[in-house]
Amino acid sequence: MDQILEDAVENAAIEEAPARQLNEAEEARIKSLMEIGAFYGLSKSRTNPKMRPYIIATRSGAEVIDLEKTVEALDKAAEVLKAKARSGGTILFVGTTPAAKNAVKSLADELQMPYVTERWLGGTLTNFRVISQRISQLRKLKEDQEGGRLEKYTKKERFGIMKELERLDKFFHGLFYLDRMPTAAFIVDLKNNTLAAREARKAGIAVIATVNTNANPDLADYAVPVNDKSVQVIDNVIEVIGRAVKEGRKEFESAAKQEEVKNEQ
Repeated sequence: MDQILEDAVENAAIEEAPARQLNEAEEARIKSLMEIGAFYGLSKSRTNPKMRPYIIATRSGAEVIDLEKTVEALDKAAEVLKAKARSGGTILFVGTTPAAKNAVKSLADELQMPYVTERWLGGTLTNFRVISQRISQLRKLKEDQEGGRLEKYTKKERFGIMKELERLDKFFHGLFYLDRMPTAAFIVDLKNNTLAAREARKAGIAVIATVNTNANPDLADYAVPVNDKSVQVIDNVIEVIGRAVKEGRKEFESAAKQEEVKNEQ
């Protein structure tokens, strides 16, 4: 099966000449993505018609994703998220599938940005006022616990407080750093997180998402066509996105320091 799909990519590249000549770096990236199976689409019977522009061929009933368009879209997504970070924006990372959870959580924790890796709570963005109150309550309880301020309560009262802390932590742990509306949402596997995308769009938040051949790319402002069922592929995408966000944040912090020095003079 691997060979069939790889042959399909190569044959399609010959049959349909690219609109532009790829440079060496782009060719290397495409080869790297091919080696980890980033071109794997799902069965043709599950294809969303709006994904056809991103499909280069169909072989043995499976769709083959055009990796040239993947690289182009991924670079654009990284550029957009870098700009959001450069302007000091907050990015909400969403990845609720088993293949995405670890990578999404790891990057978000490193960046100290909010994330959702469990079930999306309806109203997270469209009812943000209520959600932010819950997050603030979680922060306060954690601060009280760490500061030893719960000792003043009776054993029974502490038990109740700890139960509430556990409940809030279960639902809002990943949103701990969500102290304001995010400026962008990066979603891994749009098909499995359509509610998150719809809420973000309704709230006026830019949606950047990976899409496999069964997804509706119109739900994202910036769709990255790729095999987002693979842990290895997701790790690769997250690495590119993470690098861009870190660069943007570094530029934001540098500009802030320069402004601080300027104001002190």
